[in-house]
Amino acid sequence: MQSSLECRIPAINTHRWIREIPATTTDGPKISFKLLILFLLMLYSNVAVIFKQLDAFRPVQVVAVAAIVMMLVELGTARERFRLAWPQSLVLLAFLGVAALSSFSAIYARQAFNTTADFSKVILIYLLIENTVTTEKRLRTVLLTLLIGGMIPAFGTINNYLHGILKEGTRAAWKGIFGNPNEDAYALLILIPIAAGIAGISRWHVRVALWGMIGVYLLAIFLTFSRGGLLGLFAVLGLMGWKQKSFAIRAGMMAVLVGGIVVGGMFWTRKDGFKDLKEDTTVRQRFATYEAGALMFAANPLLGVGPGCSLVAYPLYVPRDAHCGCQDQLVIHNSFIQVLSELGSLGFIPWMVFLGAAMVQVRKLEKGRLAPYATCLEIALVGFLACSMAGGFAYTWWPYIIVALITATKHISDSRVVENAVQ
Repeated sequence: MQSSLECRIPAINTHRWIREIPATTTDGPKISFKLLILFLLMLYSNVAVIFKQLDAFRPVQVVAVAAIVMMLVELGTARERFRLAWPQSLVLLAFLGVAALSSFSAIYARQAFNTTADFSKVILIYLLIENTVTTEKRLRTVLLTLLIGGMIPAFGTINNYLHGILKEGTRAAWKGIFGNPNEDAYALLILIPIAAGIAGISRWHVRVALWGMIGVYLLAIFLTFSRGGLLGLFAVLGLMGWKQKSFAIRAGMMAVLVGGIVVGGMFWTRKDGFKDLKEDTTVRQRFATYEAGALMFAANPLLGVGPGCSLVAYPLYVPRDAHCGCQDQLVIHNSFIQVLSELGSLGFIPWMVFLGAAMVQVRKLEKGRLAPYATCLEIALVGFLACSMAGGFAYTWWPYIIVALITATKHISDSRVVENAVQ
């Protein structure tokens, strides 16, 4: 009798629970999600940089704080749990904790604390994305927002090139966080696989628009004449071609890639190219920063010289026999060495776990119903990793936004599995 009762009660309760879902559940925080979209558009637009009079009001920060507050209010009101994925979200908080701890022993405490404070904003947005991007529709909305927002610095870069507003005499960039040609190129190239992935699951008119966006991104990236950006771009395009199921499409994309290299070489106007790299001053400077970063880590193996302080410490650690004319302050042009030198092994380990866990997770998601999203996010993350070999991008927005979207995709996938199992 007891066994029969135990079988019947769950069936009745489950049926009732399914019928009540539409009336009692939501897609998650609504107002904070809308504020997230506004924040992303403002982040790309650099509105406070363009309109200097707005800088005193900190519009981007105000929107970010409002979004975080509303997220907490909405989660509390709906009695929904705060999402904190294992392991990437927790190790990211550990990474922030190491940055804060390292600031107390940093070579320049003010720089370290300012860098940590700025990076904490990145993590708050990461948590905002994880807790508000709760459905496939919202995931697609955020990805489209990134693509639309990316058109602002892309057109800005092209416009600056046409009007002769250049860096180093030949290289175009835009403003604010896109003011450095290398960071401009890296931020735009990670949007290309996202645009291609969304195009593959969209109607024809949206597909045409997205491929047009890709063309604009490619032109803007080329006009930065960023060698690291172009190498990252080739890695992204090569992986996009390799993941195509059709051999004809794969061969076609590889042909386009080779053709792009040839055509790009014909119109390359920057004096620093890809020939005679051993004697290239910029390349030698980069290797000098690698050596200096390694020496910083050797001298401070646990906590490094402090977040953001490798620039200050560089003249103290640069090899005297570098012969590159680079004895003054330089940024370490490698994200992995940057983290090692600034946060030591205690910061490097959680950072690598963060990236590695995200890569493993997104590869698993490629086998499910959200595969198109997972694939484009994976390639975007690979783009970051490729660019990180030639640039110090450890504290920039984009890898954390990508991993936050991977985490959100995992939550969405898991909720679908639970829903299907219950039904």
